[in-house]
Amino acid sequence: MIIIWYKYIYEFLFQTEPLFNDFFLDWIFPAAIVFLLYDFAFGVVGGLYRAGIIRGRDLGSIIHWGIRYGMMWGTIQILIFIRDNWLYIVLAAVGAIIVFVLIGLFIRSLLMNKFI
Repeated sequence: MIIIWYKYIYEFLFQTEPLFNDFFLDWIFPAAIVFLLYDFAFGVVGGLYRAGIIRGRDLGSIIHWGIRYGMMWGTIQILIFIRDNWLYIVLAAVGAIIVFVLIGLFIRSLLMNKFI
């Protein structure tokens, strides 16, 4: 029963589908991301205060939480994309490695022929 209602709350709050379809992982993972982004958001907002761009506690808080929420949402979207397209990503990476190795071998053979 918990699985049914948590999915709707998760989608409402984060505007995305659950990443792992597991109650605990889907809530712990975004919480960990937000916790790790705390220092980054705090530094950005602190820099805005020092530069005199913003004043007031409320605006700083809104920007701070906007950065944390936005980056968490973006990270989850990237992970969902990787989860759904992992095979294509692996194939593209292997293909790129093969192409670069072949280009390197071709350049090496051209240089070896030039010096002989």
